[in-house]
Amino acid sequence: MKYGIISDIHGNLEALNACLEFLEGTVKAYICAGDIVGYGPRPNECVEAVSKISELDGTVVISGNHDLAAVDLKDVSFFKEDAKKAILWTAKVLTGENRDFISKLKTRIDAPHFTVAHGSPREPEDEYLIDGYAMKENLAFFKTKVCFVGHSHIPLFYDRGLVILADGGKVKVVARNKAIASLGSVGQPRDRNPSACAGVYDDRTGEILVKRFPYNIRKTQEDMAAAGLPRSLIERLALGI
Repeated sequence: MKYGIISDIHGNLEALNACLEFLEGTVKAYICAGDIVGYGPRPNECVEAVSKISELDGTVVISGNHDLAAVDLKDVSFFKEDAKKAILWTAKVLTGENRDFISKLKTRIDAPHFTVAHGSPREPEDEYLIDGYAMKENLAFFKTKVCFVGHSHIPLFYDRGLVILADGGKVKVVARNKAIASLGSVGQPRDRNPSACAGVYDDRTGEILVKRFPYNIRKTQEDMAAAGLPRSLIERLALGI
């Protein structure tokens, strides 16, 4: 089966729609590695879009640290000031139905052929996997061939060594090696490429395709400004940082 892989949407509906427009004609199910909300101006619409695709057979959706904080399941005091402001705003505008959807999500799921954790399999909520050493250590914390993670907002792949996939590309999960894959961020990339990032996993061949999707960044920035979200969060979108 082919899965669309999305992570760290962060309330950015324009970016999510750009990714889904491609994925909907390509995949049968989805893997969402958390942080549907936080930072961005359209949290309800993003939760509703993810809720809709979660009904597809085989789809796996987990929560991230921003999701948990937005529904009072994580202490916001641990977040940086502007991230905290965005979380508190998100918490105010989320509908009851969307809060309930987020509240029921797990932070890690072990499916038959893959594992999904937001931060890492070792520490699903908060650990950042951004280097080969940490990824190698985390191989011991899951039993499937591959673990998909988010949180770092950087597209990375590790099996015997670290591969950075900032401009997209293909990698392959092979039977003899466990692998960890981060598909970057749909709505808040931090690899100096502002285009949305998502991918496709074929569990038959082991291939992972990483793609970048240009989207209307200005529209998202305008919506953020209208919502009164912090200027630093608005400006960084266009820089991919």
